[in-house]
Amino acid sequence: MIAEPNLSERELADETLVSVIVPAYQAEHFIAGAVRSALRQTHRTLEVIVVDDGSTDGTVARLANIRDPRLRVLRQENGGTAAARNTALAQAKGSFIAFLDSDDRWFPEKIATELAILQRAPTIGIAYSSHYAVDDRGALLHLAPIRTHAGSAFDLLLDGDDFLMPSLCLFDRRIFDAVGTFNPLCYHEDADFILRASREFPIYPTSRRLAVYRQSTAGKCRAILDDYERAVDAELALVRGLGPQFTPQQATRLHGNAVRSLYLRFLMYGFSAHAQRLRTQLDVASLRGSTKGRLGYVFAKTGINLMDPARRCVQAFYRSTQQARWRRLLSRSGLELQYE
Repeated sequence: MIAEPNLSERELADETLVSVIVPAYQAEHFIAGAVRSALRQTHRTLEVIVVDDGSTDGTVARLANIRDPRLRVLRQENGGTAAARNTALAQAKGSFIAFLDSDDRWFPEKIATELAILQRAPTIGIAYSSHYAVDDRGALLHLAPIRTHAGSAFDLLLDGDDFLMPSLCLFDRRIFDAVGTFNPLCYHEDADFILRASREFPIYPTSRRLAVYRQSTAGKCRAILDDYERAVDAELALVRGLGPQFTPQQATRLHGNAVRSLYLRFLMYGFSAHAQRLRTQLDVASLRGSTKGRLGYVFAKTGINLMDPARRCVQAFYRSTQQARWRRLLSRSGLELQYE
């Protein structure tokens, strides 16, 4: 059992250095706002390391306009997100590590809130928050659930409860010494790393939404769905890479989760034919544990995809009713979502 941190006594040590790592590729329209959201954190003792991963656009020029001694820009040939993060990790000096994608944003108190947890409960390895999801223009799409799970998250993640994205977390540096860095050969490098980290270290929530996550129509996890063979291979590559490190039972659960998660993503974004094709590899009974799963179960039994229209309805509701409130929240927090 993990003792609850006493967050009423947030005696943060201002000298505690946090390293913020931002991989960037062709990010000229996003990078400045992301970096400024990191530099404007209420915890001021941090370094922001941006790794330009072989961009040919104006990414570096945008960064040159930001005058702050805490910002460092590294450049390398294009090697992918995992390689860029690993380059920065080798240079990072902080006792705690945070990752920020170039098109995401943080609210000003994110690092301070998560750092308070890790400092008050040293047995915890990962402090995490929830997020607001926005579209390519910064319009609010939905509110991610506030998660409250504390302790080991490995079994939850192994069975497909996907809520620990790197941009939402603050990591104790011990994690990288224990489990290594990101795997450049893995398409789903985030899932690979989070599974390895959560297997060894407990987590604790802030129980707040402290990040803005951009759901891009061109994002790699969505773009790959158009190609059935490639999407399946990328998903099962995660199983092939991690399976030998797990028990046979864990490897079987990971495989089941990989197939189930891809099936539901196919349905979510309207690739019903791909979902129907994957259904033969699916344990249909395993779908009944969540709202998404139940909609997937309906499709498996009837061939009717209710998930894609449900997603569109939720997003339409937020676009039509919540944008004024959303703009006020952004204004109060000083966040920039104008993708220049």
